[in-house]
Amino acid sequence: MFKSYRERLRLKSDRAAEQDESYGQTISVLWSFAITAAVIGLYFLVYLNWSSLPTALTTSDQAGNPGRFIAQVAKENLVTLTSNGPRVGGGQTNEVFTVNFLRSTIERIIAEANPAHKFELEVQQQRGSMLFDYISYPMTSAYQGVQNVLVKITPASGPEPQHYLMLSSHFDSVAQSPGAGDDGTMTVVMLEILRQLSLDSTAYQHGVVFVFNGFEENGLQGAHAFVQHPWWDRVRTFINMDVAANGGREIMFQAGPYYSFLMEYYRDYVKHPFCTALAEELFQADLVPSETDYFVYTKVGGRPGMDFAHSTWGYLYHTQYDAIDTIPMETLQHTGDNILGLTRALANAPELENMKEHSYGKAVFFDFLNWFLVYYPDWAGIAINTIMAMLGIGLIFGSFDIMASNNDVTYGRIVAQFFINFGVQLLSIAVGIGFSILMAVIMNAAGGAMSWFTEVWLISGLYMCPFIICIVLGPVLLIMFYKVEDVLLQTRIMLFLMAQQMVFIVIMIVMTGMEIRSAYIFAIVVIFFNASTIVNMIIRFKQFHWIYVHLIGQIIPIAYFSSFSLTVFSTFIPMQNRGNAESNPDMLIALFAVVIGLMITTFLTPLVAMMRKPFVYFGFVVAFWAISIIVSATSVGFPYRAETSPQRYYVFHLDRNFYEFDGRLRKSDSHFYIHPQDVFSPATIMDTVPEMARATQLGDECDRELYCGIPFYQSGFHARRNVAWWLPAEKPDLKPKVTLEFVGKTAIDADLTRYEFVTQGPSHMSFYVSPLEGFYLHEWSFSSEVPRSGVRWRGQDVHFVNFVHGIDYSPLHFWVVILHPGGKPLTEPSLILNVVGQYMNNEEPRTAEFQQFVDHFPDYAHVVAYPSYLESRVF
Repeated sequence: MFKSYRERLRLKSDRAAEQDESYGQTISVLWSFAITAAVIGLYFLVYLNWSSLPTALTTSDQAGNPGRFIAQVAKENLVTLTSNGPRVGGGQTNEVFTVNFLRSTIERIIAEANPAHKFELEVQQQRGSMLFDYISYPMTSAYQGVQNVLVKITPASGPEPQHYLMLSSHFDSVAQSPGAGDDGTMTVVMLEILRQLSLDSTAYQHGVVFVFNGFEENGLQGAHAFVQHPWWDRVRTFINMDVAANGGREIMFQAGPYYSFLMEYYRDYVKHPFCTALAEELFQADLVPSETDYFVYTKVGGRPGMDFAHSTWGYLYHTQYDAIDTIPMETLQHTGDNILGLTRALANAPELENMKEHSYGKAVFFDFLNWFLVYYPDWAGIAINTIMAMLGIGLIFGSFDIMASNNDVTYGRIVAQFFINFGVQLLSIAVGIGFSILMAVIMNAAGGAMSWFTEVWLISGLYMCPFIICIVLGPVLLIMFYKVEDVLLQTRIMLFLMAQQMVFIVIMIVMTGMEIRSAYIFAIVVIFFNASTIVNMIIRFKQFHWIYVHLIGQIIPIAYFSSFSLTVFSTFIPMQNRGNAESNPDMLIALFAVVIGLMITTFLTPLVAMMRKPFVYFGFVVAFWAISIIVSATSVGFPYRAETSPQRYYVFHLDRNFYEFDGRLRKSDSHFYIHPQDVFSPATIMDTVPEMARATQLGDECDRELYCGIPFYQSGFHARRNVAWWLPAEKPDLKPKVTLEFVGKTAIDADLTRYEFVTQGPSHMSFYVSPLEGFYLHEWSFSSEVPRSGVRWRGQDVHFVNFVHGIDYSPLHFWVVILHPGGKPLTEPSLILNVVGQYMNNEEPRTAEFQQFVDHFPDYAHVVAYPSYLESRVF
């Protein structure tokens, strides 16, 4: 009978397969799709677990849940806290309304408290200064009238405790943001924790201090103010709480340093753990463009503690959309449960009585799927990594003996094949990393950067697929073109997996030798591969059976790294539009994608080489990569969305006045200044905002005027001068006016002259002190030591002071002492002083021209816009 065309093709394929001695060693290419589907399914199961939060308790649940955190009470407090608009330091909302709200709420809590407790409530007002010794732009932060609302709970009877636990959050917000998340969420969490502690029938062994600090956003002044308070002397450890996102879980991302017992309490008393030592190392490596009060409490105050923050999907952080409706009660419940349990435990911790006895090394810590905490000291991490590396190497070379027996070849033959596979695997990984980085460079150069900013799935196509393509192609090509008659195909695939294990072992050993605690992420894959290898050695790598053992051994690592990737991407993706406008944001995301791909896929991709028709799967990956590129070029790949993932702009309405040495006005002008925040600033508004037709870059203005003559909010903004734009504008009407009075100068030595000034202006001011070339700043009133110069201008040192005032509006008196060359007469110029005022608290309306300019920005843009003043004088 005649056979169908399909049947004839099948018979032809079968005959070809019979001629292939390895055919019995292969598996169907459908395995690749099944494994891919299983990995994706596991990823989504992990996502459901990762995004789940506890049920929020309401006031009706209080009676049945004594001692539990009640999210509804916290949410009601948050409604009141955010009801009067942004709480910018120095403004009436922050200094009067919010302080009064906190004080009255705390007084009600005290009135209803259990008589076992005694309370002290105080509103601290403080002045001071501190140095942020940034590499290129050191900044002296000075302040006066900063307010903190402080409350201390101690036993009602018996002596005053000698040791305190401190909880801290800040209640101020940035300009033009309601601050419901940052840091209103943590403020109301602390209020509810205080309420629950006050209702407990038993007093705590140690005092518990609550610091609601009123000035964090401009330079951590509130925390520095409390370090000078008498209560600080008895603080032994602290819990700092901040926010960089809306909703989700709070991550514990810094602990200690050197007091790893804190992690033991976190492990034992936190209901929903979410932490990783990797986050601590990334934060302390300055990959996160912000700082928290933890810095002040540890570096300035010298106390160990723990740093918590909401950090996932922080698109709305520091924007007008950081509002009450973006904070779910479940988030409040999650954070409240965790911090309340930890607070109760630490308030009775015997370790606080003698902290020096408990000063050990740092700790390795991470949660597993938010179910439980894995914690061990760093010395144990070194031991674990070393033992697992030695065991892994032993298992690899021990397996060769079984493989040699199975293949009826010599041990040396298997070893030789292993090193060939190791070279190919290493080359495949290197090419994959290079391919993904090249893609990031191409996407940025072609204007396609940040296409994943909202559509995050594009990361897998744009940057993970190129890596997978390479690590699939290497083994497939080797198997296809390098024929080995005496070694079974499945043995060759096992050797690829052993080679990948060796790659992970080498990386783990190097990181351990560099004292990088994040080496634990490689320890995880090494440990589980070791375990599956032991099982496979027991069954002597029985054909096909070893595959099932291997895949089962990968379930837990893949689950962990799925959760790990969610945390990494949800934290770092939203940060890419509030960083360096001159950097390539795709580069960092591509590197993260490569790391995730390395951890999840490299123990799976060698299996493709033992599949029939492997290029079917290879083509599938290439197709998804191509589709991702096409989609990124459409409107779907446009980075921003209104209200959910906005683009950020700083726009300042500048009023500038420059004076000669003799007091004559040299130049007076006004501009709208656009400070860039990401690679698309201001490209996205060039065609949509009509005023931008008159905009230019700063050009040679930065050569003519000290730090471009721009009233920068922080001196680090000067680093973006080459990508900033401005356009002429009408003069703003600024109130209160910035005043600068030169009191006089006095020769205090043959080559030292003291200059005295009095200034007054808005709540946020700054000063650039720049001695002329050959002159130097010898001393000043802002600190006991003179800091390093920032980036020099025309051969001159530049010293930057950021000054804020809270409730104290009195004029600032300051002086500088200039060292000048011997014999230089006092009548000649010796320094330039720029005085800056930032009107971010100004209640006056914008000029009509400025408002119209801001209104023309697209709806997906969050624009922080306010007037700024600069006055430059020569003395």
